[in-house]
Amino acid sequence: MKVLALGEREINELLDSPENVKGLVDAIASAFKDYSIGNVVMPRRLVIHMDSDWWGVMPCGSRNLGFSVKVVNVIEGNKSRGLPTTQGIVVLLDDLTGTPLAILNGTVLTAWRTAAASAVSIKYLAANVGNIALIGAGLQARYHILLLTRVFNLRRLLIYSRTRSKAIELAELARGRGVDSEVVDDAPAAVKQADVVIALTTSREPVIRGSWLHEGMHVISIGAPERDARELDDDVIRKASLIVVDSREAVVNETGDIIIPLRNNLLRESDLVEIGELIAGLRRGRSSTEEITVFKSVGIAVEDLAAASYIYRLARDRGMGITIEL
Repeated sequence: MKVLALGEREINELLDSPENVKGLVDAIASAFKDYSIGNVVMPRRLVIHMDSDWWGVMPCGSRNLGFSVKVVNVIEGNKSRGLPTTQGIVVLLDDLTGTPLAILNGTVLTAWRTAAASAVSIKYLAANVGNIALIGAGLQARYHILLLTRVFNLRRLLIYSRTRSKAIELAELARGRGVDSEVVDDAPAAVKQADVVIALTTSREPVIRGSWLHEGMHVISIGAPERDARELDDDVIRKASLIVVDSREAVVNETGDIIIPLRNNLLRESDLVEIGELIAGLRRGRSSTEEITVFKSVGIAVEDLAAASYIYRLARDRGMGITIEL
């Protein structure tokens, strides 16, 4: 059998254009909708802990997209090794014949589709998009800059990171893409100046506090993938008029950002709105420009399937990638 192999260079080259990256955002929005209306077969991810390392196996199938399996990990020790904290691989197969189609770099695919998911939430929930603050300056922050600067007309990007040198590097990247960027000395200052704030950390303790928020903000959290980890404190939950998630089932089982408020009776599971339900028109979104909204994402397999299918079609049509015989 012949399989198309797509690495970091090919995926980045395919997606770093306004047309193609907007197509990715649309593909992720459609995938969220398909998931919430029941057009996707997606079991909960299998999670394995090896010491302090986190591993996930994520299968998903859809007659609209194909079948994919991602193996992904979060390994904190990689910081000292000079390797990405998160790595993975995605295998894409034809859902009708079962034929393997492609093997994709899951690290880069995850970064792009996660940024696309944030963009979908901004599109459907944010009152304003001019000023965006990033809390964290790792791989996810980099790809959020690459995507958001292609999708939205940003006035200013504020970046806070405990590693200032990384924040400076990302600010230079954003300036090179025509966006005024500033490295901020502390997280509260970044949040207070933003219309949208995105937490992209591996922190186990809150990095965004409700006392920093102002009317009309949209808050995005993509970290805290474990039951006892949080990026958002209790006051964020209290102040939010609307809490939107990628998957209700996933967040109530996987992230402390939702599990802990549920346990403390600050939140009910019925309060959680899936973003696919908003896109499908099944639930209401923001009702005023003064409301504070939250999007909590743990990343679900249908995002990987949608991204893999979209990238595969782009690469096939352009003759990109390496075909290997298995």
